[in-house]
Amino acid sequence: MQTVLNATEVRANFGGFIDTIVREKPQAIKRNRDVIMAFSKQQMRELLSVYELTFEYEQDEDGRYAGSIEQIEDIVADGETIDELRIELARHLVEYAIDYENNYSRYYSTPNRHKHAPYVLRVLLEDDVESVSQMFHA
Repeated sequence: MQTVLNATEVRANFGGFIDTIVREKPQAIKRNRDVIMAFSKQQMRELLSVYELTFEYEQDEDGRYAGSIEQIEDIVADGETIDELRIELARHLVEYAIDYENNYSRYYSTPNRHKHAPYVLRVLLEDDVESVSQMFHA
């Protein structure tokens, strides 16, 4: 990124900094050696939209549907219908995303969980379980 703002400048004009992010473009901020990026919620949604979630399912002998999320294989659920399965998977995914966020450094540092980060961030940007369930592709 060509323009990197100094953290002191950002603190002095925080309102203007936020307005620029929301109305114009993301911003980079440098403090000491660290550089961070700031995005609006909408910008993050658009950036993370390429991380699609796919669920796989089978119908059991009793007619129920059992399934899992391909990108986060530990999340499994079942339901009487495919829609119920989708909601249950979304509910489990939201719980996992909250736990991931609460323990971010641990999960992000774990090789088999590291790749979940963009999916987790995408889930955390949604407002409810229903909107998370709409992210799934069968």
